[in-house]
Amino acid sequence: MAMVRYVTLAYGDAPGIYRQSLMLLVSLVAHAPGPCELVVATDRPEYFVWFGTRVEIAYLDAALLSGWRGAEGFSMRQKLALARTAWPESGAIVLLDSDVLARQNLAPFVERLHAGDLFLHKHEYDLGRTARRGNRALWEQLRGRTFGAWQVREEDAMWNSGVLAARSADRALVDAALQLYDDMASAGVRHFATEQLVAGIVFGRTGRLCPAEPWFVHYWGNKAGYDAEISRRLADAFIEGISVKDAAERYREQPIDLPAEVRPTRVEKIARWLNK
Repeated sequence: MAMVRYVTLAYGDAPGIYRQSLMLLVSLVAHAPGPCELVVATDRPEYFVWFGTRVEIAYLDAALLSGWRGAEGFSMRQKLALARTAWPESGAIVLLDSDVLARQNLAPFVERLHAGDLFLHKHEYDLGRTARRGNRALWEQLRGRTFGAWQVREEDAMWNSGVLAARSADRALVDAALQLYDDMASAGVRHFATEQLVAGIVFGRTGRLCPAEPWFVHYWGNKAGYDAEISRRLADAFIEGISVKDAAERYREQPIDLPAEVRPTRVEKIARWLNK
């Protein structure tokens, strides 16, 4: 089977990013079939010495990161830029946010990936068919407009891009998504998830886009819960001095069984509003 390159991005001063990245890598050691490569783009390579040669470090300096972000820096353009930079000559690539975990054997996912399926984490909503106020506001910005070669359609969708995966032969799609991002930015579109928007449009138009959610959990909506459990598990592993292989075996036997999202209660919403 062809090689799969798993890539994640970890930079900055927040310790949680590195804890989450470490557990993501452990989950990939546990569940990703060979042959595979694990790559971390980071400005703090010292956080990943536990993995030794299992993980390839792509050093990320401030100038490179600034270039990936672009002039405005209003959304995670750097994810698309990293995907293009890390794109393999053959096989496939899986770009993962740090707050993602593999949750079962990835062999079926990899088989479908090599067969030509494209993946983003999950479908969120169709742009022109949503009732939520914020989503409708985005659609009103985009309705009937053309950005470069792309006219946005009612049936185009917003997808969560915590996981982005494609064969090496599909590199042109990421190039197109990055160009669409820049064209939207030049036209004045500003949205916190523009990188998700353009990936959903470009990948979605192929008719090959599928959800990666059956194989991965993206816990952006419950980071506090997951980070507490990840902290406990990593502390135990480091105190015991166990290997990455043993940590991966432990993760297979005892997966983190928490909800991916925890919605605030009515009381918590009111408290947040009062504290603004």
